[in-house]
Amino acid sequence: MKTVSLMIAGLLGFGLATARAETGNGGTTVEVTPPGSDDVNVKTPPKTDVNVNVNPPPNGNPNAPENKAVSPSPPIPGTTETPPAANVNVDVNPTTPPPPVPTPMRPNVMPPARTIDANTAAMYGGVTESYAPVGPRPFVAPPKSEFPLKHSWVSFIGAGVLVGGGFEDFTNSNLRSMTGTGGNWTARVLAGTRRFVGLEAAYVGSARSIDALGLQSNAVLLSNGVEGAARLNVPVVLRRAQLLEPFGFVGLGWSRYQVTNTNINTSDVAHDDDVMALPVGGGLEYAIGRFMADARFTYRATYYNDLMRTGGNLNSWGFGTQVGFSF
Repeated sequence: MKTVSLMIAGLLGFGLATARAETGNGGTTVEVTPPGSDDVNVKTPPKTDVNVNVNPPPNGNPNAPENKAVSPSPPIPGTTETPPAANVNVDVNPTTPPPPVPTPMRPNVMPPARTIDANTAAMYGGVTESYAPVGPRPFVAPPKSEFPLKHSWVSFIGAGVLVGGGFEDFTNSNLRSMTGTGGNWTARVLAGTRRFVGLEAAYVGSARSIDALGLQSNAVLLSNGVEGAARLNVPVVLRRAQLLEPFGFVGLGWSRYQVTNTNINTSDVAHDDDVMALPVGGGLEYAIGRFMADARFTYRATYYNDLMRTGGNLNSWGFGTQVGFSF
């Protein structure tokens, strides 16, 4: 009986060695039938790979170096083959990863915008931005010029007040040799400057030196008078309510001449004289808003002249400018 048991143990050992020598992995069933009535089924366990990873690779990198210890397996009994080595991954002292370096903060500073024009494009190879064509603006007719202050009939026909001055001289050669060139002054009221026919009334005055035998050296011939005239206007209305107006006039007036600054008068010149005057002339007037100005030439004929005892008239010509305001 003891001999039979030894034989069975030997057969089992032989069968186990034969099963391990066969190719393939575990899971092979070796069926051994010893002599006798007992059947023994032996199932060998599959190969076991042991992977012990105490500290996994840093940052989850599967390619990081690992500390592996591979233990050789003893040869299979009864054969010269060596079973596959068991893989044992033992990472006892892993490499400590360096601390992460923080990314330096960059100031949020935008560079100044660079304008690319034709010059920089030519020097640095830049590209100029094309300009989209803009269509022409719709034509809008300018507003019609209007006379200012149309709320009254005075401004509708045109009116103004002017003051100014100029110079004048006599046309009589005998009187001209005794007197110098005189200065004149005027104050004038106008009506109808925005119509073809207008009127004006004025105060006129003049003064000049006079040198005659029997008069003191500082004697002065002075005149004062009033005049009225009818005007023929050509009003040209410009933009912004501007008025450019050539005009002509003719009128009637009275003037009083007298010699002043002398206590002795034994000359051929009377002390004073009243004459009738007939002014005639023309000029150019300009107005914008309330401002008004004109320049005019005047010839003034006189009647009933008694200033010169030896005879002679006081006809004169002159040029003057005036400024003022319009209504």
